[in-house]
Amino acid sequence: MNKKQAKKRINELKVFYAHLVSYVAVSVFLFAINMLTSPGFFWFLFPVLGWGIGIAIHAGLVFWTGHDWERRKMEELTGLKETRDELQKLAERTDTLARIMASVDWEKIDPELRGTRQNLDNARAQLVKLREEGDPTGQEELAREIAKIEEFVTSPRFDFYELAAEDRPKN
Repeated sequence: MNKKQAKKRINELKVFYAHLVSYVAVSVFLFAINMLTSPGFFWFLFPVLGWGIGIAIHAGLVFWTGHDWERRKMEELTGLKETRDELQKLAERTDTLARIMASVDWEKIDPELRGTRQNLDNARAQLVKLREEGDPTGQEELAREIAKIEEFVTSPRFDFYELAAEDRPKN
């Protein structure tokens, strides 16, 4: 939940609690008037029960369905939920690749790897931007770039580099 969503949620809760407090206060007031004027007939129950239905509906909207229903529906209709899930998977893949690439100073072994490392850093930056903006354009290109890096990292060439890095004397 971002800051804007949190503020909206806090406002929803404040409005609900204000509604609940006024309901309780008015109900107590109506009960007192009923007991003072006509204790034999509990007429105060009619407005209290009617308003209570409204309070129950309001509570349902605030606590069970309402606060993020609009966002969920928008994600469903625009396909953004799938996009967010795919971006999450891409993020996990890039994090794994970054850990692998950071494990050894690959550039000392082969300067060509500097480009692979830069491509990974660029992919991670693009992923962060896509996740913040929620705009799926560019996602397919990013997925292809990450797939290329993964292909390299899982190739026999990379295994050779990893073995060479282990055999190098440490400074």
